Amino acid sequence: MESLTPEAQDIFGASYAEPDHLWLRVHFSPSDASQAAGRRFLQRFRLRSEGRDPEANEQVAPAQLAALAKWGAPRPTPFDYLNELKQPTLVVNGDNDVIIYSINSWILQQNLPNAQLILYPDANHGSLYQYPQRFVAHVAQFLSEDGAAD
Repeated sequence: MESLTPEAQDIFGASYAEPDHLWLRVHFSPSDASQAAGRRFLQRFRLRSEGRDPEANEQVAPAQLAALAKWGAPRPTPFDYLNELKQPTLVVNGDNDVIIYSINSWILQQNLPNAQLILYPDANHGSLYQYPQRFVAHVAQFLSEDGAAD
């Protein structure tokens, strides 16, 4: 957990009476507008009852955190492999991501030769959940551009 942001360590180290409280804290900013968008997302999320992935639980969460820690470990040349990727890439994040700081999305975009970056306002780690229509429109536009589907 050392490679996680201090905010993420606080979030993942806390106990929650309901799983929704963790979900809202991880994916949405603390503002009233963002939290309301989070609650709307959770309502949409539960509309589908068949063919859903299982919920994260106490057995899965430690494995996810371990994978994140390994992924986030410092490397001597962390961006070399990114410079080799040539396919068009859409990088999307919230402007207030405390799980993986938003600046890292900019760094990623700068090191991918053919990348676009979109930052959604007042959004945390779940920006695509907070702005579903806008996200779908941006993805559709990105995929319709020359070279994006190659």
